[in-house]
Amino acid sequence: MFQALVAINQVTKQVFKENPDFFPIKPMDYGRFLVISVGTGSPMTAEKYNAKKAARWGTLGWLHHGGFVPLVDVFTQASADMVDVHIAVLFQALRSEHNYLRIQDDTLTGTDASVNVSTKQGYY
Repeated sequence: MFQALVAINQVTKQVFKENPDFFPIKPMDYGRFLVISVGTGSPMTAEKYNAKKAARWGTLGWLHHGGFVPLVDVFTQASADMVDVHIAVLFQALRSEHNYLRIQDDTLTGTDASVNVSTKQGYY
């Protein structure tokens, strides 16, 4: 997600520098940008955590619960969501909302949802 924001930033810098590869685009001409942001997938958080259970965790529960680190998960997901919202609002404000698409599968479960599971199962 952050890569999409960095890419938009880099293209905008090149436009400001009047790089011939991007000229004569104006710096705020997001109608000429087409951004497709493809995520790597994320766990199904609706099943992973819920408010009733989280209310009883205490400090240690937020640091380790069910093999996960909820505090890190919450901050990571919130940060990625804020970047997505920021880009979407920017394109909408510049009347180019159809030029931005975020694709993210948030229905992964089990080991498919973990980035720290390394097994031979599933390899071709």
